[in-house]
Amino acid sequence: MDIEIEGLTKTYIAVTALRNVSLRVERGESVGLVGANGAGKTTLLHILMGFMPFDEGTVKLLGTSSVNLDAATKERIGFVAEETGLPPWASLPDIVQLYRNLYGRWDDERLSRLIDEWDIVADKRMRSMSKGQRRLAELALCFSSHPEIVLLDEPFIGLDAVMRMNVLSVMKEMNSHNDTTIFYSSHILSDIEKIADRVVIIRQGEVCLDEQIQNLKSSVEEVFVEQYGLSREESYLMGE
Repeated sequence: MDIEIEGLTKTYIAVTALRNVSLRVERGESVGLVGANGAGKTTLLHILMGFMPFDEGTVKLLGTSSVNLDAATKERIGFVAEETGLPPWASLPDIVQLYRNLYGRWDDERLSRLIDEWDIVADKRMRSMSKGQRRLAELALCFSSHPEIVLLDEPFIGLDAVMRMNVLSVMKEMNSHNDTTIFYSSHILSDIEKIADRVVIIRQGEVCLDEQIQNLKSSVEEVFVEQYGLSREESYLMGE
């Protein structure tokens, strides 16, 4: 089991961000985490990465507790946060030098292919790049480390529809050809539907739906609006 979450609760003073969340993701699954802003998606992903403590429950990645992830385990995980974590003064080649030392399965060939396919301007400093270019640079770096698990928090921020499709295509390739486990959040269900096997909907810190995507094909937009509190944009689902 690549991801194991049992009874996870996280409280910020008087606000419960996550309440009794339980979730399991097997090797090679692609799972989309959906919810409105403030639902708890980012908190859940940060806890998975060991970035913040929690109050109750257990959380494991690749069989290791998230509070004790060692360097060898982290090397097998790719993570992209909602907000960029790349240093603003660095160019992509600067960052690649660091990543080569951190990741034993680093793939220069894959990175070069993604730079070309996504038209990334590699010689610019991060602070000079557009939001979309920075996002593409982060995703290219993540994918080029050949992770066994990919954790992505709103990975399509700043990307137009065409580029979102290009990124989704690479994610689908990694999932189907390399058996990469993908767990990614979005507030737009149509982006989840493209490659996810399962969709998990989180509302006010609680999992209110965990279902195989094919079982949702016949669902209509109004069901999600009324039952799960998503806006119409967020509930745009399953277009043919």
